[in-house]
Amino acid sequence: MSIAVIFDMDGVLIDSQPLHYAVDIRVLKACGHPATIETVTPYTGIGNPDRWPKYKEDLNLSQEVDELIAMTEEAMRDIFSAANLPLIDGVALLIDGIKAMGIRIGVASSSPPELISLILQKTGIADKFDFIVSGEDVSEGKPSPEIYLRAAEKAGFPPEKCVAIEDAPVGILAAKNAGITCIAYKNPGTIGQDFTNATYVIDKFDDAFPIIKTLFFRVATGMSL
Repeated sequence: MSIAVIFDMDGVLIDSQPLHYAVDIRVLKACGHPATIETVTPYTGIGNPDRWPKYKEDLNLSQEVDELIAMTEEAMRDIFSAANLPLIDGVALLIDGIKAMGIRIGVASSSPPELISLILQKTGIADKFDFIVSGEDVSEGKPSPEIYLRAAEKAGFPPEKCVAIEDAPVGILAAKNAGITCIAYKNPGTIGQDFTNATYVIDKFDDAFPIIKTLFFRVATGMSL
């Protein structure tokens, strides 16, 4: 019996969180709000369908949620298409090491499928993944466990045989709520946030492979994660 490894995308595969902040700031300013980085950081990791109703209520925006999401998608296409999107150090080697062990890997991201496809293509790793779950594949965003339960289903494994790699508290909680072992990566963009719900915490991806290898052999010998 093997395991499946499920990667969050933003802040795990690429350091894209600053771009997401730039998108939100652009949209909020277009709506007349004097947004700064401090305005948008509390909404880290929350998908568009959940994030923009919160912004609308918290900041008293006059625009409707559908309009705000449409503005966000347009800004996202502009900013991400123009951006250089290198993989985070160590991710490529980690993916190759996992694949060499015969472990199925996938992506579970709150981002829309168009953006996930763009990023995976631009980084040259689109063919590495066995399955993808986007924010549009679920009715409830993180920290709901739905996205990870769907990913486990696509992987063909029960949640207790899956490992998630996350960098944001809402994603870590989503994995925990799904009953999935979670490795939290301290991305510089999210460092200082609450990682207490993670099973493991790493500062660099060089430390992830030994953990995954140990978990793989635990399952192979009939032990639980």
